[in-house]
Amino acid sequence: MKEFTLRAVLLGLGMTVVLGAANAYLGLRAGITIAATYPAAVIGMAVLPIWNGSVLEENIARTSGTIGEGIAAGAIFTIPAFLMAKAWPSFSFADAYLKTTALIMVGSVLGVLFISLVRRGMVEDPELPFPESVAAGEIHKAGRRGAQAAKYLFWNIGVGGLVYILGRFGLFAADQDIHLNVGTLGRSQVRLGTAADSNIVVAGGASTFAAPSVSPAYLGVGYIIGVRLASIQFAGSVLAWGLIVPLLIFLMGPRL
Repeated sequence: MKEFTLRAVLLGLGMTVVLGAANAYLGLRAGITIAATYPAAVIGMAVLPIWNGSVLEENIARTSGTIGEGIAAGAIFTIPAFLMAKAWPSFSFADAYLKTTALIMVGSVLGVLFISLVRRGMVEDPELPFPESVAAGEIHKAGRRGAQAAKYLFWNIGVGGLVYILGRFGLFAADQDIHLNVGTLGRSQVRLGTAADSNIVVAGGASTFAAPSVSPAYLGVGYIIGVRLASIQFAGSVLAWGLIVPLLIFLMGPRL
C-alpha cells in the first residue's frame, strides 16, 4: 500500500500518545471523553501536505491517531474501579502497574479481533451510517482545498494553553476548593424512627468540594457534546455533590 508510509505511521503514533493522554486527563477530570478523530484528521491534514503527503496517508495517520482515545477510555473507566474496590492494594509498579499494562494490551488485541469480525457488515450496511467517519472524510477532502480548519485548530490550542498557563501562574483563580461541614462531626445525631426509644446514630462530617473550574478543556467538551448533554452532565453533578454526597457524609461521617 503506497499510503502506508513511515511518516504517516510516525505521525499517527505521535498523535496516539498525545490525544490518548489528553483524553485520559479529560475523562478523569470531566467524566467524559471526546472523539479524537477530528483533531487527528485536522493535524494530519496540516502536517502531511508539507511533505506532499496524499489524502490516503492522512487517513492512515488519522486512523492510527484515534487509537489512543479508545485505549484511554477503556483504562480510566475501569482501572480506578480496581483501586476503589481494593482489589489492588496500591498502584505501585509491582502491585498494579504491570497488571494494568497487561490488561490494556490484552483488551486492545481483543478489540481489534472482535471488530474485524463485524467490520464488513458495519461498514457496508447502508442502515448503519457512520457520521463520525463521514465527517472525518469530509475534513480530509476539505484539506485538499485549503488549511483553514487547521488554522482554527492551532489557534484554539494556543488560546487554551495560554489560559491554562495564566491560571497556573495565579493570575486568576482557575479552581476553588470549598470546605463544607455537614452537621457537626461527633455531635450531630439521627433518630431512627419516631418513637422516643428509637435508636440514635451519631452523624455529621466534613468534606471539600470543588467549585466549577475555568478550563478551556471543559468549554471544548461542552461545545462538542451540545447543550442537552452538557445540561444532563451538570444536573448529575449537582445531584451527586449537592445531595447524595452530603447525605453520605452526614450519615457515615463518624465511620469514614
